[in-house]
Amino acid sequence: MQTWTLPFSDFPALGAMTTRDRAARAGVRILPLVGAPVLPMPEHVRQAVTAAMDQPDPRDSRGLPDLRAAIAAELSDVHGLPVDPDQRLLITNGAMHGLSLVLRTVLAPGDEVIVPTPAYFFDGAIRESGAVPAYVPSREGWSLDLTAIENAITTRSRAVLLCNPNNPTGYLPDAATIAAVVDLAARYGLLVISDESWQHFTFDGRRYQPIEALAGRWPHLVTVTSLSKYYALASWRLGYVLAPPPIVDAMERRLQWEAVCCGVVPQRAAAAALTGPRDWLDRALSTYQRKRDLVCDGIVAAGLPEPVRPTGGAFLLADCSRLGGTPAAIDDALLRNGIAAIRGADLHAPDTHVRLTFGAAEPILLELIDGLRQAVRAS
Repeated sequence: MQTWTLPFSDFPALGAMTTRDRAARAGVRILPLVGAPVLPMPEHVRQAVTAAMDQPDPRDSRGLPDLRAAIAAELSDVHGLPVDPDQRLLITNGAMHGLSLVLRTVLAPGDEVIVPTPAYFFDGAIRESGAVPAYVPSREGWSLDLTAIENAITTRSRAVLLCNPNNPTGYLPDAATIAAVVDLAARYGLLVISDESWQHFTFDGRRYQPIEALAGRWPHLVTVTSLSKYYALASWRLGYVLAPPPIVDAMERRLQWEAVCCGVVPQRAAAAALTGPRDWLDRALSTYQRKRDLVCDGIVAAGLPEPVRPTGGAFLLADCSRLGGTPAAIDDALLRNGIAAIRGADLHAPDTHVRLTFGAAEPILLELIDGLRQAVRAS
């Protein structure tokens, strides 16, 4: 009898899914903690969606021209980046789909990808391409360790994979650090791939530095991003890749075989969000620094060590070693108090830490703080 083996079946599930499963087994009310804002769609987006449902699907594998034009216009207006929307942009079903397309397109079996840690769930996407990750711990305070990154480069190294701002730490590298990574890549002939999905979420007057701004120093740069975060389009699953034309061409051929194109209705929604009024988005974004401070101060008030205060993103790593001696014990202590967090060990972070998000409404965040306080009291 023929037996079949599935090469991807032994890969771990994405961490958010395993967190959901653990929360379901806890048998308690789990706080609805989120990162990206969850907002009702404004009228101009709703009108675009309604109109799109009655229009034919042009099935453009690169993405709707008006959406790509809107993205290129924003990159030019906000960051001064001249981007040809026809040659350099590809619309994807979210950032993770975009990253998977990039990695499967540019990597070969046996290649190595240097990944500074802590890091988001990049492992499966890298291994699916046939490559292997080479993890490089960051410095104290979660800043990139450029010396360690250089020391990790081998003859098999093909790319450096960044997250800017970093998920899960909230570290926002400055322009000099991004330039140093690009110069290092140029010196060793490496591709730099940067997940910049949380680029709009920056605090304390800090500025996000797009990797694409360094293309004049080294052109082998790829940006992967999501439209789910600032644009509140998580339920639509859209993102895009900005890359040199040969990479975009190759990714488009791959996307044609696996999905033909992204859905036209979500693309019309995204185009309306990018080109229409932003007040509904900016109001939500303006609350995030206050929410960050509320949670950071609350962690200390609950009796846990003060976390490294994020300068970007919507998450942080909290030291919960006081709650238990193992990741499982920490996880159980949090779940008993309605807190579903991602274990640090799943993010190549210290196993004493967990990732907490602070994008929920402030009453929910106050419940989070109270849950942490109760967990500390019970420890």
